[in-house]
Amino acid sequence: MNMNDKVVLITGASRGIGAASARAFADAGAKVALVARSTAQIETLAADIGPNAIAISCDVTSYGDVAAAIAKTEDAFGPLDIFIGNAGSLDPISHLADSDPDVWGKTIDVNLKGVFNGMRAAMPDMIKRGKGTIITVSSGAAHGPVEAWSSYCASKAGAYMLTRCAD
Repeated sequence: MNMNDKVVLITGASRGIGAASARAFADAGAKVALVARSTAQIETLAADIGPNAIAISCDVTSYGDVAAAIAKTEDAFGPLDIFIGNAGSLDPISHLADSDPDVWGKTIDVNLKGVFNGMRAAMPDMIKRGKGTIITVSSGAAHGPVEAWSSYCASKAGAYMLTRCAD
């Protein structure tokens, strides 16, 4: 895969799929923006990757934060080519009847609203330029229930359908 000079922003880049994706894109020649709420891990990862990586603190549940992260990415590297909506939360793991409504809603905010915020912030310029790619990281839990994971399953199913609506 040749990604020379492509600009990629990855939410949830502090660990797991996000961190692995950042390394893979950087190894293929891309310039990567590592986005997460906590900065220590993404700053360490950006330092490991080198000058083609930046760390940006961002709360994906805030449209303003996501739009600002995209602007910082574009200031550093140029127009965004690829947006990867990867940030995710699993809590609360509890049966629906026992779930704390506020905690349940926070998972929806991260896993669904976070994807919307990223797509909404990235798409206008991509459409204007006639190019760009949006990748949404979902889960098998989007397609079938998992006991005590109602917020996760519902949010990932919503993110899956939201991404299909962007076609």
